Amino acid sequence: MGTKYIFHVFAVSILPLLSISCGKVEEEEGPEKVVVPEAVDLGLSVKWASFDVGATKPGQVGYYVAWGETAPKDTYYKWSEYAWCTGSDRSLTKYNYKADYGSVLDYRIALKQDDDIAHVLFGGEWRTPTPDEMKELIDCPFLTQSVENVDGVDCLRLTSAKTGNSILFPAAGLCDGTIVPRGRNYAGYYWSSTIDYSPYLFQAASINPSVANFMMVSPEVKTAGFSSMYMSTWPRAHGLNVRAVYGAEKQ
Repeated sequence: MGTKYIFHVFAVSILPLLSISCGKVEEEEGPEKVVVPEAVDLGLSVKWASFDVGATKPGQVGYYVAWGETAPKDTYYKWSEYAWCTGSDRSLTKYNYKADYGSVLDYRIALKQDDDIAHVLFGGEWRTPTPDEMKELIDCPFLTQSVENVDGVDCLRLTSAKTGNSILFPAAGLCDGTIVPRGRNYAGYYWSSTIDYSPYLFQAASINPSVANFMMVSPEVKTAGFSSMYMSTWPRAHGLNVRAVYGAEKQ
């Protein structure tokens, strides 16, 4: 795996509280059908999915999931409900390399296939992107940005000057405690495949295995030193969206 990026949690307290559910949309009858997205070639190292995990078309809001879980919740996005701990961010039972965050140490920093919702639902070479792949998307010089609204949700469209293809990222907000997301039409928040980690000893005190790297995508943020896309970390127990990539991970 490539170089790991260290990011810091940022506040989103300005985001408005919404009244839509973060959980799985219930159907009246029958199992929910998984719709596999198109693998869109933007001219990057991997192909990006045409829509979010849990959605059925571009621009539609997908599932909100806790990091390392493979289904959306019907309850709260809190540590007390998180699969890989025993009630708090200091009792991790998987993906942990610090004794201060739980007595179970497996020293894993990247999702196993069985815990990767993108791979579990889509199979093949579909998976959650690495921080390197997200950084490549953010920094790409031949991707242009535009904003459009799909079914009432503002989206950021990225269009490749190299291939002519494009993808939409809906600003669906996130679930930081409840199953009610906040921040719709402000930003979309997308999990990467890794938790916070650094290979450097001098950064050991600042890293935190209870948070995972994610990418923020916004049709709105253009000021205050932020671009419309950047990366940070967020508590693993909270609900963010996932945008899959297709292709083997570069070693």
